[in-house]
Amino acid sequence: MTKNKYSHIRSFKDFENEKMLLHYQIRLTEKKLEIKKLELKEYLNPVRFFSSMFNDLYRPAFDLIKSVVMHFLERNEKKRAKKKAKKKESAMDDKSQAS
Repeated sequence: MTKNKYSHIRSFKDFENEKMLLHYQIRLTEKKLEIKKLELKEYLNPVRFFSSMFNDLYRPAFDLIKSVVMHFLERNEKKRAKKKAKKKESAMDDKSQAS
């Protein structure tokens, strides 16, 4: 004999209780499904969808821009340092030639 999950029902009262339990389980499942549907609608909302895409993509783009700017500033700083070194060197040469 196979196991039956309703074998505990022995009276009409047990049947009514099981019926109510199943009814509430169905309602709970329907509500959960509605909530999931609302969450999906909210996520796929065009305004929110683009804002979430922007939030996902702006960080790498910002990091890329930041690295380019930092590289540019470092390169300019090196050029300035070289110019200062050349000026000092030429000033030292001028002083040594004047003596």
